[in-house]
Amino acid sequence: MKCIIAVGLIAAGLFAIPSLPALAQGIEIGPGGVRVDPRSPRERDRDEIRREERREEFREERRDAIRGEERRREFDDDRPRPRDRY
Repeated sequence: MKCIIAVGLIAAGLFAIPSLPALAQGIEIGPGGVRVDPRSPRERDRDEIRREERREEFREERRDAIRGEERRREFDDDRPRPRDRY
């Protein structure tokens, strides 16, 4: 009788678990092991957008630096240079 009650409680618990909200919103299994991401999909999307914005800012800074270096080289090329003396 105790075994039947125990099995019934376990079964009821198993059926009740899916109705509870998930604590881990994302689970990844890979070569590094199991990774649990507790953030919601909305938070993960927001983080991805922020990462992409940072990447674009970095690219723009690199482009500006390269353009500035090119301008400096052009300016240096336009200046008259003193004759080499040996």
